[in-house]
Amino acid sequence: MGFKLNNIAHIFALLCAINMLNYIDRGIIPGAPVEFQAFVQETVEKQDLSAGTIPADHSNVSTYIGLLVSAFIASYSVFICIFGYMSMTRRPFLLSAIGLFIWVIAIVLCGLAKPLKSFYVLLIGRLLSGIGESSFHATTPPFIDEFAPPKSRTLWLGIFYCGISVGTALGYTYGGLMAKIWDWGFYLTAIVMFPMAYACWQWIPLHYDYPLAHNEDAADHLQNRNSLMGPGAFNQAEIHAEVAKEASALDKSPSVLAEMFGIVKDPMFITATLGVAAYSFTLAGMGAFAPAILIGYGILNESIASTAFGGIAVLSGIIGSPLGGWLIDYQSRGHEDDETFRLYVAARQMIVFMSIGVGFAFLSLFFMDNSIAFLGCLLLALTFVFTTQSAQTLVILYSVSKHRRGFAMGLNTFLLHLVGDVPSPVILGALKDKWAPNCGSVYNELDEAKLNP
Repeated sequence: MGFKLNNIAHIFALLCAINMLNYIDRGIIPGAPVEFQAFVQETVEKQDLSAGTIPADHSNVSTYIGLLVSAFIASYSVFICIFGYMSMTRRPFLLSAIGLFIWVIAIVLCGLAKPLKSFYVLLIGRLLSGIGESSFHATTPPFIDEFAPPKSRTLWLGIFYCGISVGTALGYTYGGLMAKIWDWGFYLTAIVMFPMAYACWQWIPLHYDYPLAHNEDAADHLQNRNSLMGPGAFNQAEIHAEVAKEASALDKSPSVLAEMFGIVKDPMFITATLGVAAYSFTLAGMGAFAPAILIGYGILNESIASTAFGGIAVLSGIIGSPLGGWLIDYQSRGHEDDETFRLYVAARQMIVFMSIGVGFAFLSLFFMDNSIAFLGCLLLALTFVFTTQSAQTLVILYSVSKHRRGFAMGLNTFLLHLVGDVPSPVILGALKDKWAPNCGSVYNELDEAKLNP
């Protein structure tokens, strides 16, 4: 039967590694703002200047950078719904593997954009990488909540979400270090991801890899056999037949529109989603332009801006994400299997900690001339925001029936990006171009690309 990861902790470690690498990739472009601004000026604007379609002051550079970010998020948001719905009747790790192989191809395309001197190859690569990543993120949170140890399942979610902050921070740092050879920065991430995509395809036992829409009796039956008799007691052919039988039965389930309506009509789902979308708008803009803005305001110099911002993000994520998960588990002692109680605890934690985080974010604006105070407020703001990540996931998962949870994660992501992440970089990039039209990149006497704040 080949090698299998029968230990749930080993599967969890694989998921965390994939998640972190996804976010390392996301940080490459904002981690090297000067080089990518120069790339846009040398490719898109050079072509458009010859045609006389844009001015020669580089006033559209930030809009194109924002387009790269928004293209990724747009494709990610649409396809996470598709993969989420498919996860109801298809094996989640198979879907993840398909998506991750697409991701590998996409990242290679991103690297090829540099020698080909084509912004549009880079744009296509970002679009495809969003499609590839979406399958993984639609199926993984429901899997962790289903199979993690009951007394620490939310802590496991918090640790998983650490990969967002750690990966983003490493991505900013990695992007800064690989700025001069950013094409190889993409190639290396694709090389590292390939064996992990293969592991999702071939190494996950079927008793962990069944469709999310299994009826609860069948799922409990498989899990009880696993806990009582051990993975070796399973007849893999028998399990595969049971999975196929369940999937066949579910082909007669309600249509995608009926399932969608069943999810969005829940007031807990829709209010939590719109609330998360509100701060996602701001965070997406920060992710795209924070290093350049920190340089422009003189808060940090060019040599450390990406690394310092990455350090703040990783520290706040390392503290906030696991702490938020642990707090929910701690408050839910004795109620580990009471989803209604855990939903209440998660919703309460969301509103309290998010309000505190937003307060510190506004406070930081009063310290733009004091770099230490500004960065301190930013650290506290992000820490409190990150403590809500596991809570957000629980609210979304527990607001719907178990078989809809993968689809609910997809719809949640689509809606929060539709009004948050997708328009944010383009809108804020356009505002930055309008209010600071000369803040592109210039070349010094050594022919090095430098920010022109």
